[in-house]
Amino acid sequence: MRANAFLRKRLQIVGGFAAVGFLVPWLLLAFYAIAIRKGGNPSTAPLLYLCPSSIMSLGLDNSSWVVGLIGWLLISASNAILYSIPGIIVSLFVGLWKSD
Repeated sequence: MRANAFLRKRLQIVGGFAAVGFLVPWLLLAFYAIAIRKGGNPSTAPLLYLCPSSIMSLGLDNSSWVVGLIGWLLISASNAILYSIPGIIVSLFVGLWKSD
């Protein structure tokens, strides 16, 4: 029973990192959309650093909104996978730290 709770805790950590990785591109896209509507011209550097897979969006410039949505879902999924890697490492260290 204790091993099951231990595995569940590790999966929660990895899932949390993956959820953040999935949400970051959408939050940044919302920020850019609002900033552009308000007349601002924000730098896209945070998007490239926090979501390196957003470079794939270069092919979505002249696409329909459905194709753009599917493209950004794929970008978000790949970013979630990218963010889950540090989550796995953190969960391993939590396991070493808690194992007595």
